Amino acid sequence: MIALDHIAVIVSSEESIHFYEKLGFIECKRTERSYDTVVFMQCGNVMLEIFVDPNHPERATNPENRGLRHIAFYVDKFEELNIEVGKIRMDWFGRKSTFIKDPDGLPIEIIEKGSTLRCAK
Repeated sequence: MIALDHIAVIVSSEESIHFYEKLGFIECKRTERSYDTVVFMQCGNVMLEIFVDPNHPERATNPENRGLRHIAFYVDKFEELNIEVGKIRMDWFGRKSTFIKDPDGLPIEIIEKGSTLRCAK
């Protein structure tokens, strides 16, 4: 069996920590190092490992780099978020979704809870 353990994100400032708090994440561990700060945040079963370091280069967006494209979270209702959401659309599976960006421009997809994404056996 395999399961997702955590998602690691590099951010430029504490502003991103506050952004993820607005999404419902709670800080559960913080480690200060000489060159960055590592903050673990959790919401439900999702764990983020956030590296706060203003010295990393900015994210390239157009065209997108290969690799991780976005992080997707689901919520019960968009109205319950402490963040303004953009245009609501339907995803590949007919679920309501929208994209927002964190303070450093990382794309975050928010999906309204309904049907869940599962592969047929």
